[in-house]
Amino acid sequence: MLQFIFYLFNIMVFLHIDKSNAYKNIKKSNSNLVNQLDFFINKPNNKVFILIYMEGCGPCMVTRPEWEKLKNVLHKKFLNRKDIIIVDIDKNVVENVKYIKSKPNSFPTIRFITNNGNSVENYEDSNIKDDGKYTIDSFVEWIKLKTGENNITTSEMGNDKKNNNSRRRRSRRSITNNRRNSSRRNSSRRNRSMKIKV
Repeated sequence: MLQFIFYLFNIMVFLHIDKSNAYKNIKKSNSNLVNQLDFFINKPNNKVFILIYMEGCGPCMVTRPEWEKLKNVLHKKFLNRKDIIIVDIDKNVVENVKYIKSKPNSFPTIRFITNNGNSVENYEDSNIKDDGKYTIDSFVEWIKLKTGENNITTSEMGNDKKNNNSRRRRSRRSITNNRRNSSRRNSSRRNRSMKIKV
């Protein structure tokens, strides 16, 4: 169903593909998740961020929850892009994805795939400084680096709004304070002039 929604609205989605769901036909489609992932990878401008894991692998079990956090951290405007997909896929299933040309030899393997599957970069080979840890922050930085965009998280886009609103509030406050101070000065001048006259 999720994949059908992906095709219907053509927006970025998070896909979890394992042995239990990889080859089931999707309703109203003659395809399965593996075929549709292949289709998506094979488009020239699409960007695929993929985590390849192995069941029972300790480092994979630590990394997957951090990867899943991307669903909640990335902003809706970024998530609604037509050219991006984020996937986690079981290593036994990835062997059947045609356009993932070099199969992983260690797990977890995290890759950025674009240009019809011809351009591949492993997360470990990127310029992200994460001290060997797979964290949500390092994943977000990596996605920013690969997409060339800066404000992709809910907090960053929310902070822009908050910053603009707080600037407006500060501006209004300063105008109000200036008026108050001006009226105080004028009233104190009046009071001084009244005292002098008396």
